[in-house]
Amino acid sequence: MTNPYAIVIARHGGPEVLERHDVAPLTAGAGEVRVRVTHVALNHLDTWVRRGVPGHDFGLPRIPGSDVAGEIDGRAVVLHPGWGCGSCAACLAGRQNRCLGYRLRGENTDGGLRSEVVVPAWQCLPVPPGLTPAQACALPLTLLTAWHMLVARARLQRGERVLVQAGGSGVGVMAIQIALLHGCEVHATASTLERRERLRALGATPWSYEQIGKKGGDESGPRGFDVVCESVGEATWEASVRALKWGGRLVICGATSGAEAKINLRALFFKQLDLLGSTMGASAELLTAWGEVAAGRIKPVIHAILPLSRLAEGHAMLEDRAAFGKIVIAMETE
Repeated sequence: MTNPYAIVIARHGGPEVLERHDVAPLTAGAGEVRVRVTHVALNHLDTWVRRGVPGHDFGLPRIPGSDVAGEIDGRAVVLHPGWGCGSCAACLAGRQNRCLGYRLRGENTDGGLRSEVVVPAWQCLPVPPGLTPAQACALPLTLLTAWHMLVARARLQRGERVLVQAGGSGVGVMAIQIALLHGCEVHATASTLERRERLRALGATPWSYEQIGKKGGDESGPRGFDVVCESVGEATWEASVRALKWGGRLVICGATSGAEAKINLRALFFKQLDLLGSTMGASAELLTAWGEVAAGRIKPVIHAILPLSRLAEGHAMLEDRAAFGKIVIAMETE
């Protein structure tokens, strides 16, 4: 068997800072389980932890990896990607993502890019029948993020028109499926014809980024949306706001293209728009969403499964926006 190991980021930089280190074996305490890690799905968060974000301390050295699948005595599980302190008012109200001590695996606490992890037993979710561990680990973080955005924050209603910016992203492919599950008319953007055809196969009406919010559109075109789901940020923000109907809601969970954005305040108050920020979600929301996965109504979308030796290539795919869906890393288990 392989000696215990972990991928460690000791300093910010390019892929060369993703270093493999031998580590000591972990010991499970009361209420905890040891999980042999078999797969880890990548997120844009992994590239930010590696490169660094101005003004944000990731507490290096850090082991990255938020989406984790593994085995406990031969039983396949995936892990909750985040959790609260368990004792503050937000946690006790079931709003763990509003906990000031919220921990996100691989960001402000060590993640799953290692041969084994020890976690509280409650953090383990069973891999549903019909899914492989590689498929299941592609789901938790983006599924929870998109579910909280659209169900808890935007409060989707059946029959509404929804636009998902960057529909081929990890959050995007989940948001499309969640909106369809709630009976909405779903539209989505992508940068190439090939990616737009894949959006169509998911059930969304595809658009290029340049078409969104253009004057002259109407309720049947790329304007007049009840809800816009945003994760791109600076590059698409103004178009997303223009695309909203009167009384529309824009919900945003990220800013992969930049964090500075302008807004026309007259449009904001005349159109009576709602701008909603969203981060992760509550533990109970993931359980609800996982029930939809188990029922086959939400499915993973995987761009590639790569061996651990190609981890740097996976990071490059994310940074180049070359992935449609998730990139999964197969760990060394022998």
